Amino acid sequence: MITGYNTDVKHRGVVFHVQTEDKGLDNPSIESLVYVGGQILHRRRTEYAQLLKDGGGKDEILERLETQHRKLIAEIRTGKLDSEAENRIGPLASPARAPVAPSGAGPSAPSTSSGSQSLDQVILDYLNMEAEQEYLILVMDSMGELALGSDALLAFHAKTSSSSKPVVGAKIAVKLISTVADPEILGSGATNDEGNLNLRVAIPAIAKGTAALIITATSDAGSAEIKHLI
Repeated sequence: MITGYNTDVKHRGVVFHVQTEDKGLDNPSIESLVYVGGQILHRRRTEYAQLLKDGGGKDEILERLETQHRKLIAEIRTGKLDSEAENRIGPLASPARAPVAPSGAGPSAPSTSSGSQSLDQVILDYLNMEAEQEYLILVMDSMGELALGSDALLAFHAKTSSSSKPVVGAKIAVKLISTVADPEILGSGATNDEGNLNLRVAIPAIAKGTAALIITATSDAGSAEIKHLI
């Protein structure tokens, strides 16, 4: 099982790229990396070996992966990684002022200004506010070994983040990149009415160098990407 979420988050004039992936059953952990300017700014890893021992499976792993990814996005937007970013790239742009709700108006978005709320509570409030904002999630299962010179059947499922509705017509492409050859598209297609797409790909043999599969998906719900080293 291979899964991965990639999201760009613009905050205080800087684009933070958040990448979260399942490292697989041989290394049962979920790893998130936050990049700024191509450099790793923040790394987070959580183990789920105990989850497997307790009988948990794919659905539980995906839930943990999505939760970790969404929480990191929330932490960026609420300023929790600002100090790390400023230590790496210098001062960030001034934060935008939150609009002041007129008297009698409903609640506004959570503010990060000082107050009685803890940061964890602000992040929780933000996650609740984000629940209705959908983005694309791409899940990939491989039937067959993903190795140079091999064939594999890749099963994709595209869904929305909050409601888990299937995304119809998501355009998916599987590309091989390497240190010794030009990028090559191994297969492409679009998801069906259930958000599914199966692609059989033949991975070329490369005599030397290193290679990776880059899987991209684009749709009206947004875009997603999976990277897998070979």
